[in-house]
Order: sequence, then structure tokens, then C-alpha cells
Amino acid sequence: MTGVGGINYMDKALGCSTRNMNLRTKLLVLFVVLTLLPLSLQGLVNYYHFSQTIDRKTEQFTIDMIRQINTNLNRLLKDFERISLLPLYDQTVLSILGKYNAPMGTATWARSDDYLKMKLYTSGQAYDRPEIRGIHLISNSGILFSNLDSLAVKPVWDSRLDNWFAELSGSEGEWRLLPPHHPSYYTDKVEEAYISVARELRDPGTLKRLGYILIDIRLDAFRQLLSNLNFEENASLMIVDSKQRLVFERTSLGGRSTYNQLLQLEQLQDYTGNQKVVLDGSPYLYVRHYSNYSGLSVISLTPISVIQKESGKMLSFTFGFAILCMAGVAILAALISYRVTRPLISLKQNMIRVEQGDFTQRVASFGSDEFGQIGRGFNRMMEEIHRLFNEVFLLSIREREAELSALQSQIHPHFIYNTLESINMMAIRRKHTEVSNMVTALGKLLRYTIDKVDRIVLLQEELAFVQSYVRIQQVRYNGRLQVIFEVEEEVMDCLIPKLILQPLVENAVYHGIEGQEDGGMIWISALKFDQELLLTVRDNGKGLSQEEIDKWNESFSQLPSSEFLRCNVGGHLGLTNIAQRLHLIYGQGASLSVDGSLGQGLAATITIPLQEKGDNVHV
Repeated sequence: MTGVGGINYMDKALGCSTRNMNLRTKLLVLFVVLTLLPLSLQGLVNYYHFSQTIDRKTEQFTIDMIRQINTNLNRLLKDFERISLLPLYDQTVLSILGKYNAPMGTATWARSDDYLKMKLYTSGQAYDRPEIRGIHLISNSGILFSNLDSLAVKPVWDSRLDNWFAELSGSEGEWRLLPPHHPSYYTDKVEEAYISVARELRDPGTLKRLGYILIDIRLDAFRQLLSNLNFEENASLMIVDSKQRLVFERTSLGGRSTYNQLLQLEQLQDYTGNQKVVLDGSPYLYVRHYSNYSGLSVISLTPISVIQKESGKMLSFTFGFAILCMAGVAILAALISYRVTRPLISLKQNMIRVEQGDFTQRVASFGSDEFGQIGRGFNRMMEEIHRLFNEVFLLSIREREAELSALQSQIHPHFIYNTLESINMMAIRRKHTEVSNMVTALGKLLRYTIDKVDRIVLLQEELAFVQSYVRIQQVRYNGRLQVIFEVEEEVMDCLIPKLILQPLVENAVYHGIEGQEDGGMIWISALKFDQELLLTVRDNGKGLSQEEIDKWNESFSQLPSSEFLRCNVGGHLGLTNIAQRLHLIYGQGASLSVDGSLGQGLAATITIPLQEKGDNVHV
């Protein structure tokens, strides 16, 4: 209690003495207090310099060791890459692979003399290479030629059964290093995973793919590589590829995988270069070296306790004295910094709220120092921003209303073009009365969009307009477009904004059904729910992913602003304009939302207050 009371007393005393000080004076007081304890700081500096020197030397030694490991690894992989290139210079190998060029999964068997020739070739490449488990040449049809005994591997293998083989897709003849996997072409149960150097084999003359070469490498090759280097026994080492997948690991953390721990912490990609990390509460020196040739990264984790074992004694002495010095400094610095930073923190919190759109925030005056002047300037700035925001917002609304009025006198140029083209083709082919029907529907569209100036119309008028639009689209799609209207009779006289359903139908046609060979179906429904009118346009087209749907709904829920009025999510301008119009006309009383799934179609629903003919509607 005495300590707390003393701190409160000192806090009040310092508060009274520093309230009217300027910022320069406050910082000067802080520096004077810190310089009163030079001995403790000197001890800390000496220890820091000593430990940093040891850390740098150890770090440099580890860096050189990791670089050497990567160099040896590149040398080993270049040898395997050379082996993967040799079949391209052997005409016999290319001709045999060319015989079995059917699609994958269609092969049944190969000629025995072809198996024999390929076995002699692969056996020669794998001779005296104990690190190689097997060299396999695979034709496009799945015929597998290997240096191994015929009972050890399958003569025919469908590569589509193994997901790891898809790594070669799109490699265009470049070599690939496949991470540890269990190939299914071995007849015996493979317990150990293999790393493979693989390549598409393409005819040098035509560049057509003839097959693949797979060189399966035992993990012992990497262990042998590390055994020749003087690497720290307590350190962990791992090799990962460019996609952060584990290729090889040697761990010392109680037998647990260091790679898995870094993945669980989601920090494997965050760590680059050389730095200190903490695993299981223990610090480690993290060193990473990347190879531009192979795309592999060699990573080592060395305990800091091992690095700093030489500086242990000096650490005890230095910290014993430094703790006494820093205790006094910490108390004084905490009290002063609290007083110095409190107004700054308050100002920061108010600025965060302003960033979120709350322009009503104001800060209290903190005296006559610089913070007080900043606070008063901040308040004046907020008042001016709030005034300007209201002016710009109202101006943007008027601009949008003018754009909407201009849009009512126009019609989509692509739609006119497609309609006239359909009329022309129909007149040439059939000379049928459908031409007259199509022209009539187009006339209704033009009259509805150009002649009328009302922004609020009856639902039955809007539906008649949509039916005219649908008839034209059905002719364009030659009967492959079906539209079903599900409208309750009691809502036909309800009032809705003009031209609000047709953009939904157009979006369903061009973004949902367009491009589908069998066409599609659209459902247009209108029903009364409590005191609201629900208008839904649903299709069975392409649909959207859940991430895209969430993004749309989030943008629709935003109130119009100068930025919102210019936004155009995903290129669907019609839906964006509808959401803007609903907010401008009804405010929070109306909404637009979409729902569906990828490949299963999309449903767009408009919810507006129920208004019937004769109601006093202000727009």
C-alpha cells in the first residue's frame, strides 16, 4: 500500500510540474534521468557488445555451413539432372517411348525386347549409385521401364492415381524436384518415402511429349551429405522446396518435427534470412539459405544457449549489477513516459475512430504545450472535415441521380446490337411473324425506358417490361432460355423503382447462363412478406464462390459515399447500380443480397418496403 500511495503521490507531483511544460522540456528531463545511471548502462553495453560479437561469429559460421550444404546439394542434384537429360540423346530410348504414345491409362503391355533394351539403359545409369532407388522411363500411355527387377515394379502404371505426379504438369520439359512421396508403381509396400528428380521427355525435333523420366532418390543421400560436415549436434536442420514443403529434416527438439512446429505457428514463410525465433519457449538462431538453381532452402535452428555458452559467467555479473541500476531507471522512466504519452495515446484512439468514419470525435485540451495545440488543431480539422464530407456526399448523390436520369434515356449498346442482329438473321432465314413479335418487344423496351420519366412504377408495368426483354433473349438463345414468373396476384399493384428487375435478369443471362451449351432457366418471383416486398431473380447458371458472394453482400450493405458511388465490384455494374438506387431511395429500409454456390446458379433478392398504388411516395 505504501508503494502504491508513493507512486500516486509522485504521479500527481510530476503531473502538476509538467502540465505546462513544452515537449522539448519533457524530453530533456527524461534524458537527464537516464544519464544519472551510467554505470549500469555501461555494464549492459559491454555485455551486449561481447555477446553480439560471439553471436556474429557463430551466425557467420552457421551461414557458411548452410551455404556449403546447399552447394553440395546443388552438385548432387545437377548430377541427377544430367541423368534425366541423357534419354534425349539416345535415339533408341526415344523411338521406344514413341511406340507407346496412346493416352495415359490405355496401355496394357510392351514388347519384351523393348523392356530389355530400356532395362539395360536404365541399369547403366544407376550403376554404382546406391543413393538411387530406381530410374524409371514412363511412356505417355503408362508403360513403365525400370532398372529394377520386373517383380519390383509394375509394368504398366497409371500416373493419374498419384497426386504428386501432377507436379510435372506444365513443366515444358524442365526438370522438377518432387518432395518425399510413396510411389504406387512399386509392387512391395513402400515404407520409406522417396525424393524424385523428374522431367518430361520431348522429341528434340517436334517437341512433342514422348513420356517421362523419374529418378527416385533415397533420403540416405541427404544424411550422407550432412555426415561429411562438422554440423552442430544440438542444431536442427531441414530442407524445404519453393512451396515450403518439407524435403528432409534432421531434428534435435526432443525428437519432434521442427518443421511441423513452424507450420503450426504459421511462421515458416515469415522467417527469411537470419534471425532469432522462439519455439517451445526457447530461443533459436534461425538461418536460411536459398538456392536459385534448385529452389530449395536449407534451414538450421541452433539453440541460443549453445551459442552463448561462453558468455554465461559474464552474463551473471553484468545482469546482477544492471538490474539494480535499471530498477531505478524503470520506475522514473515509467512515471514520466506515462505523463508524456497519455495525450498522444488519447489522440491516437480518436484518430482511429475517425479512420472508421466517425467524424464526431473531439479531444480534450491538454494544456498549453505542443499536445494541447495539436488537440485544438485536431478539433478544428474534424469540424471542417465533417462539414466538407456532408457537402461532398450530397453533391455525389445529386451526381448519381443525374447519371441515373441519363441512363433512363439510353439502352445498352450491346443489347441493341444483338437484338438487331437477331431480327436480321430471322428475316433472312424464316420470313416469319416472329420478326414482328421481336420488333414489337423491342419497341416496348424503348418506350418503357425512354418515354416514361416516372422513377416509381407498378410492379405489373415492370414485369411487362421484363417479359418483353425475355422474349427477345429467348429468340437470341433459340429456345435454350426458359423463364418462369412466380408472382402473387396481390402484389401486382405494388410500387417499385423503375428499371430495377431487368438488370437482375440481364445479369442472370450474361453472367450466369451465357456460354452454357444447353442454355438455362431463370425464375422471377415476387411475394409479400409481412410489410415488405421480396423480388427474387434466380438462375441455374455458373454461380459464384462463397468468397465472391460474401464480397458482394458486404459491398451491398454499405451506405452510398463518394467512394461507394464510384465502385464497380467484379464488373457487374447493374447490381452495383441497383444497390446504390435502393440506398438512395429507401435508405436502410431496402436491401439487395445474393446467394448461391459455384456451378449451382445464383439468386439475387431485393427487399423493399411494401407500397401500394395510391400511397404517398416521395423519391
